[in-house]
Amino acid sequence: MLPPFSTPPAAEGKGRMNESGAGAETADNLRNNNIRKENSGVFMKGGEPFFILKSEEVGVMMLHGFTSSPYQLRELGNFLAGKDLTVFCPVIAGHATSPEDLMTTTIADWQRSVDEAFIEISQKVKKVFVIGNSFGGNLAFDLATRFSTIKGIVSLGTPIRLKNHAIIKLRYYTYGWMKKYYRKPGVHYHDDYVNVAENISYPVIPIKSLNNFLAFIETITLPNLGKVKTPTLIVHADKDPVVHPRSAQTLHEKLGSDYKKVCWLNGRFHTLTESERRGEIYGRIYEFIKELS
Repeated sequence: MLPPFSTPPAAEGKGRMNESGAGAETADNLRNNNIRKENSGVFMKGGEPFFILKSEEVGVMMLHGFTSSPYQLRELGNFLAGKDLTVFCPVIAGHATSPEDLMTTTIADWQRSVDEAFIEISQKVKKVFVIGNSFGGNLAFDLATRFSTIKGIVSLGTPIRLKNHAIIKLRYYTYGWMKKYYRKPGVHYHDDYVNVAENISYPVIPIKSLNNFLAFIETITLPNLGKVKTPTLIVHADKDPVVHPRSAQTLHEKLGSDYKKVCWLNGRFHTLTESERRGEIYGRIYEFIKELS
């Protein structure tokens, strides 16, 4: 049986964060710090963007996955900051607030929010690396086609082909057009997204956004991989239940970089920053950054 569709409520209010990722600041202070909130709703609890200023030499911009939030990269961010690297994890437009916000955003909105975040961290450090978790990797590769100054990219489970890719597309092209939202199987539904703390991601996906996500992979990521000359570390689980492991092979084959490595991890997990082997992953990421900086 196909998972049900449903329409979630919207969230209201204003988001708060500061440069250490804790405490509170007003929307005016956020603008003064050049960290902008594109969405209309309040940030989900724990899903706020965060900026940790350490080195003025090397910085890392981290991009979260589709329907997710900076929360999934906070531990990695703290690890890298502990190595004296400046860290910035922005919110991609339409994320970390409510599914209704995501539904109103476009591919161009996602690209713009990533471009602006990269420009902001580039004004604070001399060398910038970009880490993309899942769809954040697609956005990182797209960013590299416009900004040749990126020192290196770390791809964590970046999708080129999903598991059950054909079935997902079939759902969209059959009855998906009749509904607004696709409910993710196996996750909890909430009336209020603001105080959801166990996962910090949307339990439902707007059908319009799902279509944009698939279109991004097929019309932006795949055709332009050859234009990406940035050194790249590709990390992927060999039994990833969400993204087909063949995605890592395709990235390695089609990227235009002279320097590209694949790091395979044994295990059945997709969000690498939440796996039991994340300590090993963090170490490999730091070694990659250290080698190229």
